Amino acid sequence: MTHEQKFRSFFEEELNRAQQQAVKHHTGPLLVVAGAGSGKTRVITSRITDLILNEQVTPTSIVALTFTNKAAQEMKQRIRTFLADYVVLPFVGTFHSYCLQLLKTNLHLLKHPQFTILDADDQQKMVSKIITRFALGKKVSAKQLIYHISAIKNSRLPSQDKENQHSIDPIVQQVYRAYEHEKELSNCFDFDDLLIEVLKLFRSNKEFKDNFQKNIRHLLVDEYQDTNITQHELLKHMSLSSKKKFVIDSLCVVGDEDQSIYSWRGATVANIINFKKDFPHATTITIDQNYRSVQPILEAANHVIKHNQNRNPKTLWSDKKGSDRIRAFSCLSGYQEADLVTTFLQLVSKNSSLSSAAVLYRAHYQSRALEEALIKNSIPYRIIGGILFYERAEIKDILAYLRLIVNPFDRVSFFRVINTPSRGLGEKFEELVYVHWNQDPFLTFKQVCQKLIDEQLITLSRKESVQEFIELFDGLTNQTSAHKAAEEIIKKTHYLMHLKNAHDPEEARAKTENVKELLQAIKHFEEQGLNNVSSFLDEVALMQEKTTKKDDNKDAVQLMTLHAAKGLEFDTVVITGLEEGLLPSSHSLHDHELVEEERRLLYVGITRARERLLLSCARYRHTFGQMEHQTASRFWSEIPQAIVQEDCSHWQQHQMRSYCASWLNIKQLTIAPSVITFGAATKKVVEQPTPQPIAKVSTSGWKKNQPVQHQSFGIGVVQKIEEKGQDTIYITARFKMGVKKVDAKFLKAI
Repeated sequence: MTHEQKFRSFFEEELNRAQQQAVKHHTGPLLVVAGAGSGKTRVITSRITDLILNEQVTPTSIVALTFTNKAAQEMKQRIRTFLADYVVLPFVGTFHSYCLQLLKTNLHLLKHPQFTILDADDQQKMVSKIITRFALGKKVSAKQLIYHISAIKNSRLPSQDKENQHSIDPIVQQVYRAYEHEKELSNCFDFDDLLIEVLKLFRSNKEFKDNFQKNIRHLLVDEYQDTNITQHELLKHMSLSSKKKFVIDSLCVVGDEDQSIYSWRGATVANIINFKKDFPHATTITIDQNYRSVQPILEAANHVIKHNQNRNPKTLWSDKKGSDRIRAFSCLSGYQEADLVTTFLQLVSKNSSLSSAAVLYRAHYQSRALEEALIKNSIPYRIIGGILFYERAEIKDILAYLRLIVNPFDRVSFFRVINTPSRGLGEKFEELVYVHWNQDPFLTFKQVCQKLIDEQLITLSRKESVQEFIELFDGLTNQTSAHKAAEEIIKKTHYLMHLKNAHDPEEARAKTENVKELLQAIKHFEEQGLNNVSSFLDEVALMQEKTTKKDDNKDAVQLMTLHAAKGLEFDTVVITGLEEGLLPSSHSLHDHELVEEERRLLYVGITRARERLLLSCARYRHTFGQMEHQTASRFWSEIPQAIVQEDCSHWQQHQMRSYCASWLNIKQLTIAPSVITFGAATKKVVEQPTPQPIAKVSTSGWKKNQPVQHQSFGIGVVQKIEEKGQDTIYITARFKMGVKKVDAKFLKAI
C-alpha cells in the first residue's frame, strides 16, 4: 500500500466530516474551533500530511508551531507514520525553538551576531547581582523580578521601547532597565527575547519579511488559545503584508477558547476570539464531536460553559451514550467531603484500576485533607504536577522548626532553617557550626550557637542574627500546643513575607495557602487529642512513613489541580470544593474576565471524565485555622437540573457507602442496617421509618462534629456531649474564640 493509499484510507475511515473539511481547506486563513476531546492534533497532522502527499507542497515550506516539546514530538511521530520514507519533514516545534532557528540563519541581520542564550540559572544570577548592586535584597527576590520582567515583555508590543511609567512598579522598572543593559553588554538573549528579536526583524527589515513569506507558505498553530500578544503579533507579520493583505497560501490555527486557562502566564483568550478581526476573510470550522466522554458529561460541560460571554458558541456531543453518570454532593465539612471521596474511590477500585480515577481541586493546599483520608484508608495515591502535602518545601521548613523544639540535637532540621528565611548566614557560617558541633556533639543547637557568640567567632551582624534565631524558641517545649508553636514560629520569622518576597506572585500565593493549611491541619489533630508538638510530629511521621513505602508502579488514584489536568483524561473524575472563594477562587470574584476563566477551568475539569463524574461542595470548611460557612459556587447552579444533587451532610459512613455502591451498581456482601433506599428512576434518597435516627449519638439529638450557633460565641463545632439527668445536656464546642462548654438550650443546630 502506497503512502497516498494508506492516508486516503485513514482520511475516509478515521476522520469525521468537520475534521475532513479542516484538513482539505488549503487556502487562506482558517480558524479551527476544536472542542475538548475532538481530535485537534489529528487535524493538524492530517492537514500537514495531505499538503505533502496530495498537494505536492514542499515539506520545508510548512511550519507547525506548538507550546511544548512533548506535543511537538507527538505530532512528528504521527506525521512519520504516513511519511516514513521522506528524508526531509516540515518544521514542527515550539515558538521559541523556531524563532531561535530564524535568528541563527539570519545572524548577519542582528546587532550582535555572536549571541548566547541565558538559561533560567544564568538569568537568576544576573538579576541577583543587580538586586545586590541596588541594595534591594530585603525588598524583592530575583525569581519575583524575573516573573515581572517576563510579564512586561509578553503583555506589550516589543516596539514600545519605553515602559509605561504609571503602570510599572519603580523597583521593577529600575531592575528591568539594568537587566536589559546587562544583557546588551553580554550579547545575551533570554527566552522571551527569542520571540521579540524575530518580531523586530519582521517589523524593521522588509527583505527578511519578504524572504520568509516567499519560503514559508503554510503555517499551522496548535493550542491557539494559549498564545500571548507577542506570538499573535508574530503570526500576523509572518502571514500579512505591510498593507495587512494575506500573502501566504494558508494559516491554520487550532484551539478552543473554552480551554483558555493560562492568563497568569500571559496567554490571552482575545487572540482566538478576535481572530476574524485580524484576518477578516478567515474561514471558521467548528469540530464539536467529542471522542472521550459519554453524552451526559458533555451536556453538563455545555450547560456550564454557555454562561461565558467571551467565546465562540459550540455544543459538544458524543456517540457514546449513557445515563446517570454524574452526581453532585453537598457535604457538611471539608473532612466529610474527604471521607465521601475516599469511600467512593474504594468502591470504584472494585471494578476498575485506581489509576483510571482522578481527584481534581482548584488549589494545591486542598489536597491535605484528601491525602490524610486516603492514607487513613490505605488507598494509594499520586500527586500529579505537585508534591505530597507534607513534602512541600514550605511545610518541611515549619516542621523543621518544630522538630528543633522536640529534638535540639537534630542537625538536619537546624541546617534546613538556620538561614530560612535568610538571616545573612551563609555557607561559611554553616561550616563553622558543623566543625564546632562535631568537636562537642553533646551540645544542643542553642549551645553551639551560643558558643560561637561567646567566643566571638562570628561578626557582630551575624551575632545579632544568631541571637534572634535562638530566641525564636524561648518558651517553646515539646509539650507546647503545636498550633501555638507553629503560629509563633511563622510570626516571629516573618515567614509569609519571606514567601512573598522569594517567589513570583502565583507561586507565593500557593505556598502561603499551604502554610495556612498546615495550621489548620495542626488544629484538626489537636481536636483528635494530639495536643502538643511532640504528638503532632509523631503523627506526621507515621503518615510520611506510609506514603514513602508505596511503590511508584503501584495502581494509585491521581490527585492534581484543575490546571494540571489539562490534556489528560480519566474514566472517573472527582471535582471537589465547588464553593465561592475556592472555585471561583477568591482573587477572581470581582473581575468578570477572571470569573469566566474560572468557569473555563471547571469546564476543563468536567471534560477530563470519560465515564463518570462526581462533584462536591462543603457547607462548612476549616479555612486557615477557622471554621467558615461556605457558599456553594455560582457554578453549582449552572449544573443541569437533571443531575441528581444530594445533601449528604448528615450521612454516616455506611450511608455514603450504600449510596455510592448503588450508583456504581456494586453489590455489597455486608451492608449495615439501612436507613436509605433508592428509587429506580430518580435515585433520590428516601428515608425509612426507624425506631431511632441512626445519625444520633444519644437520645438528645445532638451529634459530634455538628455545626451549632451561639448568640455570643457565633458558629462552632460540637466536640463532646454530656447528659446530666433527663432535662440537662451540656455541649462542649469549639468556637472561633476557643472551646466552650454550654448548656444545649442556648445553642441552635445549623
